[in-house]
Order: sequence, then C-alpha cells, then structure tokens
Amino acid sequence: MLDALRSHKRGIIGWVIFGGIAVIFAINFGPGSLSRRSGGGVSGGTAQYAARVNDEVIDASDYERQLGRLLEMYRAQAGAQLTWEIAAQLGLPSQALDQLVERKLVVQEAHRRGLAVTDEEVAKLLLDNPAFQKDGQFDRGEYDDFIQRNYGSNATHYEDRLREDQLYRHMLASVIQTVKVPETEARQTWETSSDRVALRYVLFTRTALEAEAKPTDAEVAAFVAKEGARIQAFYDENKIRFEQKRKVKVRHVLARVGEGGDDAGARKKIEEAAARVKKGEDFGAVAAALSEDENTKTRGGDLGYVAEGLFDEDFARAALALEKGQVSEPVRSASGWHLLRADDVVPAKVTTLDEARPIIGRELLAREKGAKLGAEKAGALLAAARKSPKALAEFKAKLGGKDVAAEETGPFDAAAGVVPRLGPVADLMNDAFAGTAGALLPKVYDTAAGPVVAQVVTRERPDPATWPKEREVALDRLRRQKEMQVLRTWMKALRDGADVQVNEQYVAAIAPGAGRR
Repeated sequence: MLDALRSHKRGIIGWVIFGGIAVIFAINFGPGSLSRRSGGGVSGGTAQYAARVNDEVIDASDYERQLGRLLEMYRAQAGAQLTWEIAAQLGLPSQALDQLVERKLVVQEAHRRGLAVTDEEVAKLLLDNPAFQKDGQFDRGEYDDFIQRNYGSNATHYEDRLREDQLYRHMLASVIQTVKVPETEARQTWETSSDRVALRYVLFTRTALEAEAKPTDAEVAAFVAKEGARIQAFYDENKIRFEQKRKVKVRHVLARVGEGGDDAGARKKIEEAAARVKKGEDFGAVAAALSEDENTKTRGGDLGYVAEGLFDEDFARAALALEKGQVSEPVRSASGWHLLRADDVVPAKVTTLDEARPIIGRELLAREKGAKLGAEKAGALLAAARKSPKALAEFKAKLGGKDVAAEETGPFDAAAGVVPRLGPVADLMNDAFAGTAGALLPKVYDTAAGPVVAQVVTRERPDPATWPKEREVALDRLRRQKEMQVLRTWMKALRDGADVQVNEQYVAAIAPGAGRR
C-alpha cells in the first residue's frame, strides 16, 4: 500500500481511500533532529555502526541523529551554544546510545510478542502530519522533499522507521497499562512534594580555587621529586590523555550513492571535481558547488578532524594517509564517492612518563592547594555569617580571576534527591529541610563542584486545605512516576538478558578532541 502511495501515477481514488499522507514524527528519526541523513551526520555520511543489539545493528547515522537531537534540546534549554566538551561532561553521547539501544530492545520484544503495525496505521500517521500539508491537505511535494532531504529518495527506509516508532509506542503502552495509583499514596506524595525549601549559597568552585592556588615551578619540582608513586599511578590510569593519535583536518566533496543508485555516475562526478581542483580551482568552492553533503557544503566541505574509528574504515584510511594540502584519489564509502583534501595534520605523539611528570605534578599539586584554599575561604565565610546574618548574601570576591558571589537555588523538594545547581548532597539536603527560613546551615558542605556555605531563604510546608484542588494533578503526576518506574524495571530486565555490543572505538571518537565541528 505504501508503495502505491509513493507512486506519482497513483490516481485521486487512491488518495481518497488512504486520505493523503502525514506523520507523527518518529521519536528518534524525525526532521527536527540536528544531524540529517542528507548531510551524512557527524561522519559526513560514511558507513559505521554504533552498536549491535542481539545481532541487529544501530547505524552510526541513527546514533548521530539522536545525539544531534539531544544537543539541540540542551541548546534550546540553555539558550546558548553547547560545546562538545560540555556535552561529553553531561553524558549526552552515552545517553543517545542508551536511548537507541533501549528502543531497539523494545521493538525486538514487541516482535517477539507478536505485536504489529498495519499499513493503514502507518498511512494514517503520514496523512495526519501537518509537516506534509498545505491548506490542511496532504501535499505530495512536501513529502517527497522531506524524503529526498533526509533519506536520499528512500521512502521505504523512512516508513520502516515510522512503523518501528509506532510499534515502540504500542509496546510501552502495553507495559504500563496495569499501573494503578491509590489515592492515599498520591496524597502522601503530594505532601512530600509540597514540602519545599529554597537556599542561598556561596560555592567556591574547584576550578577557580585551583587557578587561584597556582603552584610555582619550584613547588611543582619538589612535589614531583617527592610523589613519584602517585605520578606513576596517575599516568597509568590516564594513558589515553598522553597518547595522541594522528588526526587530519579534512574537506570533502560527496557524490551520494543511495540503495540501487548510480555508482558510476557518482564516481564520474567526483572525478570531475578532482579535475577542477587539479586545474587550480579552490577546493572549498568546488565542494560548495558540487557536494551532496548539505551539512558541510556551505563550509566548503569542512568535516573537521578525522581520527581512527570515527569514520568508515576506507574513508578514514584515505584521510589519514594524506599530508597537509594533499588531495586524495576518489574514495568510496557506504554513502557514495568522496574527494578529500587535508587542511591540517596533527601527527601521532606519545608523551612519555618523564615528559608527563611536571604536567601531572602541577595538576595534582593544584588540586591539593585548591582544596586547602577552599576549606580556608569557606570556613572564614561560615564564621563571618554566624556573626552577621547578611554576610553570606553580601559576599563578593575574586577567585582565580572569576567573580564569586551568593546565588539561590529557588524552591525544591526532597523528592528530587538533588539540590538545584549543586547536585546530590545528602547532608546539605537533610540540614536544609530541618532548618527554618533565614537559618544559616551549620557547616561547610563538600560538593562535586567545590565547598559550599548555605542558608535557608524560604521554607514551605503543605497546606491540607489545598488538597482537593490539587488531587487530580497529584494523581496524574504519581501515575506518570509509577509508569516510569515500571518501564525502568522492565527495561533493565530486557537489557540484562540482551547481547549488546558497543563499537567503543567509534563511540569514543565522538568525544571532544576528535575533530568534531
């Protein structure tokens, strides 16, 4: 049926029968994602896999699309650019892969239980999607444009993804349908969530403390001479930091070859691009004119740095063989034919233990001095705040070249399990909820980011008179929480019984420093 819907020769009766076409965009594979199939995603369209789940592959392009979607979500929430370094610290690469692995497991379980999605159901999803409509009606051109941009004219691939997404939803719905919510439990949960506190705090960050307590060369030399065993252990535990593999900054021209596409025609296009470059035309201008990688052609084909494991093996091998300024022969990958040019080369280098000693020594000593300085400064502020209630609110200082001042968490409840902006600090949570408005908390608290001094700004407790108005919201909130608990438990059981093999080399290469643009 879907093939019939794709046919340009299909008559008006067909459209009446099936009602047109429109989609609830696939959870992980819609056009709202950052990385498009047309652009080849992070790896410029080269073939690679991210993981295998019970012998089924998660494509690199799907992984990159999902990672792009997470990045876009975080960027939208932050209202600013999110660097790859911060993305890695937030764990977004592993989150994206976990989501895809779990999605694959859910779909596999749905197949095992005999669940299915009919052609009619898929067609209705397509029909109802406003993204493919004009004036409230399905528009064939909008649909074809979407498929061309994102799936290289391979509508079957997209529709299969859509079918899989719907199957995923059906499976999850069947798991949570038995969840029940007792009203007594909902009220107890409501009372807990209505018990809230807001804090004012001063955080002395470890990074600022270490910058302020910068060791001198003489101090570092003395530390290195004394702490040889610690330095050796640090080097052994962090060898990847001291082993730099060869990287090549690459531009490319891509002539895409879809399933059953014109391989010879794509290669001819790349040979024509090579001839233009050989005659002296700027490579970036050629890429802008000819490349079918929409994500890079506006930047003159700039892919960033290519490292081993990040791209398709043939693509990476050709790129890493180039010297600065050199242009490759035509290179075939799973996406098509490429022409590559090396803009820069970072040679492989291993920093020996002897070379690393002063680097490691400075880092370890800065940690020690920073921790001592933090204890001193936080302790002094706590003492001052005990004498004057305004001392914490009015505190201002420079530390490591950065301003340090009081901040506020805003109201939060104990059920969250974390202090906003400070993380899971159990003793701080306990003391905060034991306090009253205006109370200075009794000690300096150690957090992942650094030592903290805090006081209670507001303290809210639940009012039983408001329960009738809050009842429905509380029941719905608890139902969703229980559904998530049931899904997490069920998902863990699925994963524990699955054979999941992650392509560690590929996924590791997605981290900062691997030439991501």
